[in-house]
Amino acid sequence: MRLSPFAPLPLLLFAACSTPSPTAPATDRGAGLVSFDAEAPAGAKTWERPTWRIGDRFVLQRGDAVKGEFTLVAITDDAYVLDTGGGVHLRRDRDLGNLGEWTPGGDPLHLLLPADARFHWPLWLGKRWNCEFVDRAKGGDLRLQASYHVEGLDTITVPAGTYEALRIVRRVKLVGTPDDYLTRAQIVWYAPSIGSEVRQLVSETLVELVEFTAGPPKP
Repeated sequence: MRLSPFAPLPLLLFAACSTPSPTAPATDRGAGLVSFDAEAPAGAKTWERPTWRIGDRFVLQRGDAVKGEFTLVAITDDAYVLDTGGGVHLRRDRDLGNLGEWTPGGDPLHLLLPADARFHWPLWLGKRWNCEFVDRAKGGDLRLQASYHVEGLDTITVPAGTYEALRIVRRVKLVGTPDDYLTRAQIVWYAPSIGSEVRQLVSETLVELVEFTAGPPKP
């Protein structure tokens, strides 16, 4: 079983290995967003969807040794495109859902279909949502279910600074398996002040934001 669907890093993967384009039929997709809490409780504070800018730069560290740098190089009608500097472009939809990896020339390497809905806006404490998607790479397809729960609001310190961050628990399992079979859980801390994840705990591995630089505002 591939590691990536169960332990994706905050911007999907640090650096993907180049693999041939997926060849499975493009019509085989997951159901997408299948359920979500529609309304915040009365009086609850909510956080709206952020807007990223060309030139936004994120530097992340996984454990003690591995670092990854991501720079936003393009914005399309439906996606953000991040350059890893290693010959791979990562794409996130405008809701910051993970879409997968492509070559700079636009050839797909690893797809999440229709997307891993990492967020559903607006957020509030206690919110839940669920999605289903197909993880497609060279080795074939995995159909996955992911559930999300905004459990709390924490003040955390990472190398890039101190942030107020929403603590979101993510659980993923293969479709059609018992609830407790091969389920993977992780915790993500999302900082509304910069519109991005700043920490993620994957099994016993910590991923943290080391540096963030905002792109220039539009003239």
